[in-house]
Amino acid sequence: MADEALVAVATEVDMRQVASRLASLPERGMRVAKLAEILSARSPAEAAWLLDALATAGRAGGPPFDVSLLAAVDLFGEERLPYETQRAIFEAAETLGLRACMDLLLTPEEIADEQAAEPRPLVPGTRPLTLGERKSLARSWDRNVLQRLLVDPHVDVVRLLLGNSHVTEDDILRIATARHASAAVLGMVLRSRRFGHTPRIRRALVRNPRLPLATALRLVGLLNRQELEEIDRDPHLPPRLAVAIRRRLRPVL
Repeated sequence: MADEALVAVATEVDMRQVASRLASLPERGMRVAKLAEILSARSPAEAAWLLDALATAGRAGGPPFDVSLLAAVDLFGEERLPYETQRAIFEAAETLGLRACMDLLLTPEEIADEQAAEPRPLVPGTRPLTLGERKSLARSWDRNVLQRLLVDPHVDVVRLLLGNSHVTEDDILRIATARHASAAVLGMVLRSRRFGHTPRIRRALVRNPRLPLATALRLVGLLNRQELEEIDRDPHLPPRLAVAIRRRLRPVL
């Protein structure tokens, strides 16, 4: 603990120097590159303390810390640091309880995973069930239970549902069409050996706005003309997807 306290004190002084140095740079991209260089030169614990201090001071507002916080947000939003470095800093922050640093490093997908893992009731108004309890129920044969689990947001629950012989294609179609389903859940449905190749599921996935556009564009090549014409009538398709479908529908000269 004494070593951690020394690092924290040193970081408090270093933080001001780093923030001032970043603020002195004229361009946003230059600040991001410099912060990446500074963090890479430090141990994961030192980098975690520095980021936590910058984030805490930056949220309070005022120069030069507001500029340094923006640089940190840009840095992790653009994934300019290697994943291994980010992971090591996150693990150090988790060990040290540096919440502001952890918030900076979390991706939207990881935040969604955290939220999906939180206890939730199977029936509104009843006791919230832990993730472990919901995973256990996903192995059930009880149709009433299984249908209630189709709206569960956690990928582990969906994985078990996809492998449950009592779950039908109609059930999985509900997941594939759900506008609240995460990209991770939809990707798991697509990769399912049992359901991912069925035409109804593929069509539903292509039309779901939560499916990443790159994945939807790849799926277009697997659809026949009738399916493409059906999807083309959807007025809510992303423009690039609509263009790709219409290109496939053009008559071959």
